[in-house]
Parts: sequence; C-alpha cells; structure tokens
Amino acid sequence: MKKLLYLLIALLSISFIACSDDDNDGGTDPIDDAKPWVGTWLSAGSNVAPILVNVFQYDSVRVTMNVDNTVTLESHVKDGAWSTLSGVYTVNESSSGNVHAININYTAFEQEGIIEVVSGNPDQMKLEAVQTVPDIGATPRTPESGFGSEPALGNLNIQTYVRIN
Repeated sequence: MKKLLYLLIALLSISFIACSDDDNDGGTDPIDDAKPWVGTWLSAGSNVAPILVNVFQYDSVRVTMNVDNTVTLESHVKDGAWSTLSGVYTVNESSSGNVHAININYTAFEQEGIIEVVSGNPDQMKLEAVQTVPDIGATPRTPESGFGSEPALGNLNIQTYVRIN
C-alpha cells in the first residue's frame, strides 16, 4: 500500500512531458524541425489520468515541451491554484511504431515511461510515466509493453493531452 501511495505521488508529478533532441541543420528554423511532442498541451476533464483526479484532485494539467528539451509542467487542483515544475526531458524514439520512451528530470525527482502523439484536429498526446528517482518501486512502461500494461494501475495512469499551441 505504501508503494502504491508513493507511485501515486510520483504520478501526480509526471502527468505530462516529453521532448527530444532537435537537429538544426544550419539556418533552418528549429521549430520547423521540431518533433511532434514539441508544443503546449492541455489535459482537462475526462482526459486527466484517473489516478490524478481521484488521489490528488487535479482537474487540469498543462505541459510545454520545448525544442531545447526543457519542459514546464503546470498542474491545477480543483478549486485551487496552479503549481509549476520545470525540468528537462529526452525522448528515445522507437525504431518501429509511434510509441516512444521518455525520461523527465525535475529537480526533486525523475520519471520514465512512454509517449505517443497522434495527428488530428487537434493533435493528441498520450503519456504514461512513473517516478524512478527516488525509487518508489514503480516499473516504467516501455514501447514494447505499451500503455496500460502495468497490472496494478492498468489505464489509471494514462494522461491524454490536446495540443493548444
């Protein structure tokens, strides 16, 4: 039960983030070369991971993933204020498929998991990450294991975002 509580705390912090290296081939605009996860994303209402809603009372999460691999995570608690975390991220692109591994490093903790961006109107991003440092005993999902494959959590830790910028 204690591990689950730590996992929930970690998930609170994770709820979003991802990016990757950007190669700027002399003179081109870095934004033109940006990976699909670069941008500002909002998760609200039924898109917020159930674990974040039920345990932490989140009603919105906004994440900005920049081309320089910095990330800003803003979370909002129902009837409360926004809180902000900053960090850096890396995305290790899968050689097959659209689900990639992600590592997010904030000052106080790190997270690992998977990310997927689906083009549409608007684009959608799915993120499932768990705290790995400090270690809480959580096992990050991988592109091979897929979303919702953690036996204890299932789909409770999947955060869905829509692109807002």
